[in-house]
Amino acid sequence: MERSNLVKWLFVGLAIFLFIQFGQPLLFGSSADKLQPLDVNDSTAPAERAPAEACVIDGERFRAELSTRGGSVRHFWMTDPKYTTGNGERRPMDLVTTSLESRMPLRTDLRLPGGNTPQVPFDDLDWKLSAQDGKSCTFTYADDTTRLTKVVAATGRPFELSLQLTVENAGQEPRKHRLAVEQTAWRTQKDTEGHLGLISEWITETVAATDQKTERQLPDAFEPDDFKDQEFTPERWRRTPGAARFVAVSSSYFSKIAIPLEGPAAPAAETQIEEIWNTASFPQKSKDPAFGHVYRARLAYPEHELAPGGAVTYKVLSFAGPKERDVLAVVGHGTSEVINLGWFSPIAKLLVSYLYVLYGAVGSWGWAICLLTITVRMLLFPLSIQQIKSSAAMRKLKPEMDEINARYKDDAAQRGLAMQELWRKNKVANPVIGCFPMLLQMPVWFALYTALQTAVELYHTPFGPVIPDLSAPGKYFIIPIVLGASSFIQQKLMPPQGDPAQQKMMLYLMPGIFTAMMLFLPAGLGVYMLTNTWLGIGQQVLVERYLKARDQRAGGIEVREVASAEPQSALKKTPGDDDKSAPALGKGKARVRG
Repeated sequence: MERSNLVKWLFVGLAIFLFIQFGQPLLFGSSADKLQPLDVNDSTAPAERAPAEACVIDGERFRAELSTRGGSVRHFWMTDPKYTTGNGERRPMDLVTTSLESRMPLRTDLRLPGGNTPQVPFDDLDWKLSAQDGKSCTFTYADDTTRLTKVVAATGRPFELSLQLTVENAGQEPRKHRLAVEQTAWRTQKDTEGHLGLISEWITETVAATDQKTERQLPDAFEPDDFKDQEFTPERWRRTPGAARFVAVSSSYFSKIAIPLEGPAAPAAETQIEEIWNTASFPQKSKDPAFGHVYRARLAYPEHELAPGGAVTYKVLSFAGPKERDVLAVVGHGTSEVINLGWFSPIAKLLVSYLYVLYGAVGSWGWAICLLTITVRMLLFPLSIQQIKSSAAMRKLKPEMDEINARYKDDAAQRGLAMQELWRKNKVANPVIGCFPMLLQMPVWFALYTALQTAVELYHTPFGPVIPDLSAPGKYFIIPIVLGASSFIQQKLMPPQGDPAQQKMMLYLMPGIFTAMMLFLPAGLGVYMLTNTWLGIGQQVLVERYLKARDQRAGGIEVREVASAEPQSALKKTPGDDDKSAPALGKGKARVRG
């Protein structure tokens, strides 16, 4: 496409974008956003509440605090030094981000909506703290018809809590209940937004895994009109087909998971994401700076009827912590699926497994990334060598290509035909065809990019004096500057393509893009990109030197390279050049040296 046409279409696209963003609201006004058919205050509780009591559990690599109001988790602190937060004094990170009683993690809801003879009168109960020993909390509830015992305890494994709930019917008639256990998180929209390629560490999704499928949902799956879809239950939860294996609320590095272990029947896996904003002050949610979402994932057991004197026990395993691969492997039940590796997850899993092996050998995640990149680059070298050979051949043809560019600078069609003829005579592959080996490598590079972007092992992990955290941008912009300079050198080594103006644009544009990207991307990705770029430069130089030496040994004719700024009259001609005929190319004839 001619540059003039390209610029024209860019201006048209920009004008359309500006009209949609600014012109349309000015002309037609801004309508209020539709509301989800949800009620945040949908839970019932006693009118008079008993004073809340707290119970603390010290587990392996965590500390949890539970409350008698709902018997749910109020705080869950990770005690590892690397999992801290705060700009000044660092403090343990708390994975509980909700504050409403009906939206707390490990909340147990027994009330059957709309049912007759319910087992309990309220959704949120006032429990009694009957026992605690630092490793477990025992909550009890009793009324005229019901006795409940809820025990939450540390399992002895990292970030795990077990939940056991026993329901007894103490009444004189059969009563029904429906147990639901959920995990939750609250995030503002600002928390989850990325910047220029950097994925926010707090971008959050719900995960519902059953024996049939695994579904991941973001807030766009819960728009107001979506609640009419058949996947939603009458309670407006999105239900995934099949029996639940686990449900989770998961961010880039951390996850809260609920796993069913025991019960009278298999539960369903359900998810819901609520939009929260001040609708009275902000008709449009995007205008509210505090706009955000409550992410909810729950195990919903079928309703169960207890005869008088009958009892039933449920057991659920909870995990709340970092998505460390080895820890999730111990949890089991397929919970490693909370690590979202994208479209190329099989390749990414293989690369991460190898990264663990390298880390075990060198003891540094930074050097492990370097070695992983070297290994992948060497394995893909057979796909790269044809592209490098083509690059070397086109570099030898640079004088002829410069002459064609100058001769047909105002005729793109003729210039393209002349170039094709030049490449054909010299048996050089079309640069477009030369891109195919690079395209074949793209799944591997995308998988590696995703694996590093989601690796909690890099979280708050230093590598050298200028990289205090491999999961965050480095210090002093050293990585972006070095990467930009390396990319500039790599572009200089690439074969010339297009007219001189396009060559100049690519020479400066690509390094500029890489530099701007690395201003915001995690340093771990910068280590990978730097290593990959330097390896690419090394492979290019070594292969070109080898090909040049081989040609000299074979007695080949070396074509002198001429700088693009050298006058065309300075090109060295060989006898008979002017006598060689060139095929007719449309409106004129192009002389192409063989």
